[in-house]
Amino acid sequence: MHFCCFFCCILLQYTCMDFELKIIKFLQENASPNWINFFQAITLFGSLLGFAIVFCILFVKKRKLSYVFAVAFAIASVANFALKMLIARQRPFDVDSDIINYGQESGFSMPSGHSMSAAFFATFVCFLCYKMTKRISTKALCTICCVLFTCLIAFSRMVLGVHYLTDTIAGIFVGVLFAITAILVYNRYIIKPSRKKE
Repeated sequence: MHFCCFFCCILLQYTCMDFELKIIKFLQENASPNWINFFQAITLFGSLLGFAIVFCILFVKKRKLSYVFAVAFAIASVANFALKMLIARQRPFDVDSDIINYGQESGFSMPSGHSMSAAFFATFVCFLCYKMTKRISTKALCTICCVLFTCLIAFSRMVLGVHYLTDTIAGIFVGVLFAITAILVYNRYIIKPSRKKE
């Protein structure tokens, strides 16, 4: 599974780079200073700020799940860093001098850590919502909000000139993969054994 993830990232690295650079330049050329400020603020929720918020929510609602969330996020972050080192894709602003580094980032580009984090957070929030309510409308609303949140973070990374479209796609894929794996572990090895004891 993880080999497939690595293979997909390598494949995406060599796909549509010129087209992706044009997307970023178009976004930056049409973004006002206020929009840049907005996306600089929004993108913070794809980092430790988002982690802290989601962890607190999970800690209050499902304490054991919050521990799984924290450990899995740490592992996912290490994996993301390792993939960046292995793929070694240059940032858009390093490839094209017309692109501005509004995100003040450095290092390699793929996969997007913020997009990975956003997808990871959103998957856990969706899971919590599905566990806490039986109303289909609430589940649907939660899912839509989580998808929009993830897409907004990914979009912000392109507007800020720090990631390609394929970086964000790869990041979302990695985030969802690790979140689902962690949730399966939670259901299989933490929830079921505790129920048997009862």
